[in-house]
Amino acid sequence: MTGGLKIALLAAAILGLAYGGYLGHRNVVEIGNSLKSIQYVAPTKVASDFTRTQFMHADTDHAGKAVIMQINLLEQLELADKSFHADELALAYIRLAMVVDAAGRPEAAQRALDQARLRYRQMHSRNAELTDDELKNLVKQSDRLMAGL
Repeated sequence: MTGGLKIALLAAAILGLAYGGYLGHRNVVEIGNSLKSIQYVAPTKVASDFTRTQFMHADTDHAGKAVIMQINLLEQLELADKSFHADELALAYIRLAMVVDAAGRPEAAQRALDQARLRYRQMHSRNAELTDDELKNLVKQSDRLMAGL
């Protein structure tokens, strides 16, 4: 084996190791990011299911407490991790509006609908502004879908 061939093989090995290391690092980062997002699935799913059940079957006091618990959890997760965005917050605020409206607090219901509209707009920026009734229908449709699963 000549000196030139040895240098060429050494250079190829070094380049191969560097490129393999780069690809490996990139894959590890992608896996890490996906695992980071998965860590929120269980707590948000449990809170969402509990809230939906309370909303559909409990009195307004218990339903309201469940919705507020869900909102607090999702907002705390967003504060703790800026990359986490709780899509369920729009539905939670709509549920809160429906609960406090049923409890005879229309001003609080309107504030909750305003928050829901803001959250919905963040998720669906291209869609037209929804009316209060359209927002409430989103929750009803969502609950019907989840009840069918």
